[in-house]
Amino acid sequence: MNKFLLIIGSILLVYLLVLFGAMEKHVDHPRFHLETPVPADADTSYADPGEYGGRVLIGALGDPKTLNPIVASETSSRDIISRIYSSLVSYDNITQEVLPGLAQSWEYSDDNLELTFHMRRGVVWSDGEPLTAYDAEFTYRAIYDPKVENSLADIMRVNGEPFKGTAVDSFTFKVTIPSTFAPFLLWAGAAVPVMPKHILEPELDKGTFDSAYNVSWPADKLVTCGPYLLEKYESGVKTVLRRNPGYYRIDTEGQRLPYIDRIIHVTIRSTETEMLMFQTGNLDMMTVSKLGDVPILEQDAESRDFTIENLGISMGQNMFWFNLNPGTDKEGNHYVAPHKHKWFNDVRFRKAMAHVVDRKGIAETVFGGLAEPLYGPETRANKFWFNPNTVKYDYNPDTTREYLDDMGLMDRDGDGIREDEEGHPVEFTMITNTGNDQRELIGNLLKDDLAKVGVKMNFNPIEFNTLIVKIDNELTYDCCLLGLTSGDTDPSSGMSSWLSSGRMHLWYPAQPEPATEWEARIDELMNLQMTTLDRDKRKEYYDEVQYIVSDKCPYIYLVSPQVFVAYGNKFRNMRPSILRHRLLWNIEEVWIE
Repeated sequence: MNKFLLIIGSILLVYLLVLFGAMEKHVDHPRFHLETPVPADADTSYADPGEYGGRVLIGALGDPKTLNPIVASETSSRDIISRIYSSLVSYDNITQEVLPGLAQSWEYSDDNLELTFHMRRGVVWSDGEPLTAYDAEFTYRAIYDPKVENSLADIMRVNGEPFKGTAVDSFTFKVTIPSTFAPFLLWAGAAVPVMPKHILEPELDKGTFDSAYNVSWPADKLVTCGPYLLEKYESGVKTVLRRNPGYYRIDTEGQRLPYIDRIIHVTIRSTETEMLMFQTGNLDMMTVSKLGDVPILEQDAESRDFTIENLGISMGQNMFWFNLNPGTDKEGNHYVAPHKHKWFNDVRFRKAMAHVVDRKGIAETVFGGLAEPLYGPETRANKFWFNPNTVKYDYNPDTTREYLDDMGLMDRDGDGIREDEEGHPVEFTMITNTGNDQRELIGNLLKDDLAKVGVKMNFNPIEFNTLIVKIDNELTYDCCLLGLTSGDTDPSSGMSSWLSSGRMHLWYPAQPEPATEWEARIDELMNLQMTTLDRDKRKEYYDEVQYIVSDKCPYIYLVSPQVFVAYGNKFRNMRPSILRHRLLWNIEEVWIE
């Protein structure tokens, strides 16, 4: 009862803060009333024309960490960033086709090593300055600047060599690569949000680009070019986006997109809170996090005038991994205690952990049966690239015990906890983010199952941004339970994760040289699939990557849940997608009736 009252109280507090914020005089600035001619070659949306006005309230598990799209790595930042920037080309989540963006057209050279973009004339930044090819050139320079840490620099390389982006003139941008690169257009155009040279070049020159456009940057000085502009950010409360009046897209009636005036990202601390806020009408839409809530929502949908839709099996992965990093911090302290590092780096230990996971039990207990076991990097939602022939790990505590026994990890003192040969108890701490009820339940199930085989797991949920700092910067942790989301279906989107040198190679990032033979083989295969134009051959290479990952268990995969979304019936032109961002990926076309 006390927990229920606490949840209701927290919902009321959040709602009142947002409500009082909405009753305040809205932040106003000339950029919200920028009057510029519609570009002569404006991009036209063929969705049903709509009406202006209204706002949408959506939940955000955690605050953005930065609003700089080059350095952002976490979803709490990227969800905001996707709505305030534009790229040279865009992506249709439903058809999975690359479409024109800031560039109205492009062509390849005969040898496929050069890609020329022809940019739209008349597009402006939110401060009224023209957006040109020189902004794209600057953005490329920022990506590859050695002082700017970012995962794009890992991905946008061919055989280790960076892309070269050059402005031929104000409206012609040319990208060259040293050898064939299969997802050339996807990465040269869609992956790169263009940034304003006239604002950020001084920051790059003085080495402060990483901190530029952080969340403390004044909203009226955050110059962007997407369908929305930052109006206000209040830590722990909300992030408010306001319609960009100078956006380059129009509808078939010549009206400038987008239609909706404001998007309010309400900061919430748990998926349970999100569900209750949606039920009480304090959020307009959500991805259903707890699948046990689906029957409740289905029962209420008609009376409360909303739609609940099943999008199918998720593209993302639920998994945990062990920190295999052998490094030390500046004071010489090991990121991972040496005796634990020895266990974690033994594939027998990781296989033992894979066999102790009751995937079917997790699917039933945590996801209400609306999930299926997952054993490799891709789910079957990725129909072409999915490899069904990965190593399968059945739930078998006896097999786990055999692996641990073989490593010499025995219960030497009869206390129920195994010890290694030096007497260290087999104990580690798993971290995850607070606010995700499903992960917290999974963590506790794993803790109980590990105790049955003599392994002590301490489970420690921490605040999301703190967790990101720990796994991305500090590197001081034993084990992490998290989910990765897929931006698109092509394996090129995982380059920073799979390459041993990548920043997102989470179990041991930014390796100077591959730490193991199997990681070197993954490097080789990923580079081969990136430089091969034959799609079937690319799949052959990536199938082997998936097999190696399932065999060596750097990630231990759990389940693939089905994805349900819910949204009010007042919204028009909604096209929910299994890919991110599921509900508002086409936000500029959505309107309220």
